[in-house]
Amino acid sequence: MIETEKGHTIFPVFSGLNDHAYSVFMDSTIKKEYQKGTILIEHGKKNKFVFFLISGSAKSYNFKDSKQICLWFAFEGDCIATIRSFDDLISQETVELLEDSELIQIELDDLMTLSNQFISIRYLMFQLLKEHIVFLEYKLNGLQFMTSEERYNKLIHDFPEVLQRVSLTDIASYLGNSRETLSRIRRNTNRSE
Repeated sequence: MIETEKGHTIFPVFSGLNDHAYSVFMDSTIKKEYQKGTILIEHGKKNKFVFFLISGSAKSYNFKDSKQICLWFAFEGDCIATIRSFDDLISQETVELLEDSELIQIELDDLMTLSNQFISIRYLMFQLLKEHIVFLEYKLNGLQFMTSEERYNKLIHDFPEVLQRVSLTDIASYLGNSRETLSRIRRNTNRSE
């Protein structure tokens, strides 16, 4: 179990839980360590867990014409799940760890049961859903109308660690560029600094 203070610090989304709800929630979780390359959620299969990333990083991706397309990245303090999991549906994406990682995981069934027992845990689920919606708006409405350079600069501004922790191939895929285009953008950005 992660101590209350540390858990609240690592996962700001837990701040709305009182000590009792937090304790019960954490008692329902398992702390796990996984190696880089571990698939947490697999395309075409059902997922029965929600993960919270203590350390490490992950990427979500799908394939288009046999080319891997990165959908999102996760870092410390992030929740890793797919919306389809909550409806017991088959995943349409794969989530893979980019680094050796430490996570806490909770079974969706346990999370649903706890959300019926504690309003604050129901609110936690609402907050997670809200974060997902904000991300979708950011990705669909924000990035879609930016130039390649603007998308790159926004990514670096929002996630400064991404260049050290994610491959350029994955970053290019996320931004909707080729690796060559990303290299050109990086050269131009470095010249202008």
